[in-house]
Amino acid sequence: MSLFAPLATGRTLPVAERRGEAKPNILIVDDRWQNLLATEALLKPLGADITTAESGEAALDLVLEREFAIVLLDVQMPGMDGFETARLMKTRPSMQGVPIIFVTAISKEDHFATEAAAIGAVDYIFKPINPDILKSKVSVYLDLYLQRQEILQLNTTLRQSNEELERFAYVCSHDMKEPVRMMNIYAGFLAEDAGDQLDEDGRRYLQYIRDNAVRLNKMIGDILTFSRVGREDIQIEAVDCQQIFEEVRAEFAETIGFRKARVTSGGLPTMHTSPTLIRVLLQNLIGNALKFQDGRRQPEIHVSAHHDGAFCRFDVKDNGIGIDPAYADRIFMIFKRLHSEDEYPGTGIGLSTCRKFVRLYGGDITFSSVPGEGSTFSFTLPDKKVA
Repeated sequence: MSLFAPLATGRTLPVAERRGEAKPNILIVDDRWQNLLATEALLKPLGADITTAESGEAALDLVLEREFAIVLLDVQMPGMDGFETARLMKTRPSMQGVPIIFVTAISKEDHFATEAAAIGAVDYIFKPINPDILKSKVSVYLDLYLQRQEILQLNTTLRQSNEELERFAYVCSHDMKEPVRMMNIYAGFLAEDAGDQLDEDGRRYLQYIRDNAVRLNKMIGDILTFSRVGREDIQIEAVDCQQIFEEVRAEFAETIGFRKARVTSGGLPTMHTSPTLIRVLLQNLIGNALKFQDGRRQPEIHVSAHHDGAFCRFDVKDNGIGIDPAYADRIFMIFKRLHSEDEYPGTGIGLSTCRKFVRLYGGDITFSSVPGEGSTFSFTLPDKKVA
């Protein structure tokens, strides 16, 4: 009996030619050399590299040597049949996810197809094979393989690019920190030792140097913090969030007193998380809420939290200047500022660090705002309770 039904006319453009990529590999396993030749000739126009094996044992040796995009496997073979060959193939890490198409001339009873599906086969084709259908199915799986390889390559490239960028930011920031520190120190010495010899413009210029050295030092510190996120293991422990809130509020005591602000909480929970993460988030969000005020009313900042399933949601609400919804896509981008340095000092890194940290931990951060009335920043974190 012929392996194939009559072939329809038409031309299929090779997969590799269509995508402009390296050729994928097809493995054809059949104990009849005539079937191997016929199947290889049929699939050759698809542009893939084709490898053949005349037994299950030979096929298993091949999967140890190379990777395949798809396997066409005869069921009835002497010695090791197609089902046993497929089971052993699937034990190889390189064969996980590789589609197997069974080709058979045995009974069309459902239990054979069921057995093939249980092994992990993607299709079960009966002889004589319709060549157009077989080519179409193989072409689809080759395309899927190439798409998957492309995604894996893009992910690898993106990961390497991000790692290189973070290393660059860390090295540059670390190397810049000392010169900036010395610039500030010597500007201070100059102000102390020769300040009375400078005219008003000279003293103003000197203060510009000191102010910008402090600002640059803060920016370098923020870049270092941002570059470290994800580079170190997150330590999980039982965290009293209310206690951390009290400590953070104490850090802002001078600013709170100066602005006559009210910074309150609704009784924050104890949860299993990273104490550093909670501290960084509250420092940034409370600090921003104190900073972005227009002075027309007493600043009021309230922090609340509640459990929602396996997550805990925190809300930091203020009555500050608010955020125009038109800038919603920029607010968490690194170095993106909505105001000038003269209006509201800062580096434009804090919220970027918050989002990077939160998402790395499995949560998220969002905000809602009404310009002129205030904003609410909300973040969710998984409560990783100790089992």
